[in-house]
Amino acid sequence: MNFLTRSLNMLDKPFPEAESWLLYFRNLTILSVFVGGFLYVFEPFGISILGEYKLIVCAGFGSMTFLGAAIYEFSLGRLAQVLGWRTRWTFGKWILNNVGAMLFIALANFFFVRIVVFGFIQWNLLPTMLYSTFVIGIFPIVLLGALLLYGNQSRYQHIADEINSAKNTTGSAELSKDKIIFKIPSKRIRYIEALQNYVQVGYIGTDGKFQVLTERVTLKAVESKAAGSAIVKCHRSFLVNKDAVISVSGNAQGLLLTLSDCENVIPVSRTWVPLFR
Repeated sequence: MNFLTRSLNMLDKPFPEAESWLLYFRNLTILSVFVGGFLYVFEPFGISILGEYKLIVCAGFGSMTFLGAAIYEFSLGRLAQVLGWRTRWTFGKWILNNVGAMLFIALANFFFVRIVVFGFIQWNLLPTMLYSTFVIGIFPIVLLGALLLYGNQSRYQHIADEINSAKNTTGSAELSKDKIIFKIPSKRIRYIEALQNYVQVGYIGTDGKFQVLTERVTLKAVESKAAGSAIVKCHRSFLVNKDAVISVSGNAQGLLLTLSDCENVIPVSRTWVPLFR
């Protein structure tokens, strides 16, 4: 029961998101080369009988791996993002996402080997291709994912500890300009969150209580208006008041900021981590 609980907790842990297409295609290229190289070196599933064509066929499998995963990402992967399934990216969601990608990879490799290599399709062999793809792919993916998860989590927690230690040693000097944003002094604003064409402003009211204001404006426009103040970008969906940060923690996606007089914890994605160090 403890093992099951630990496993479920692990699947629910925040997982690092690929923040650029360049990074995504770099990782996909590495995976494709690994697949082609693995098949060439270990010769599973009868590849040894291909003789002089072995290198071409293994390169073809690697290329189909790239193509299948790319088609998945630009179809179901993009749809999942539009529907909001990737808004809270966890290790479990990442594994399911890779299972979907492996299905597309298996289909691409099936059509490659049946049409290009053999010249005809035998649908009764499709389950074998699905099985082979999952056997080769799922364990390395889960292992690499777990290493990435705990590696990033440890790294960002270490950074958070450094920041907290520096804060305790030097204190926090508020040197930024105070600006008026939505008729609210920026020093009273805790965070600003993007909600499609709106933003939600979390701030401390004149009565000293936390309040939320919604305005129809883009986050980019607010960021421009806040330039020079303590309100800075920390995530693609958040601006935060640096002077209101009282403690920092870390997970695999980056840092998490605890703000004074505010219960919401604000994420800092890895692009903006250096701003808080």
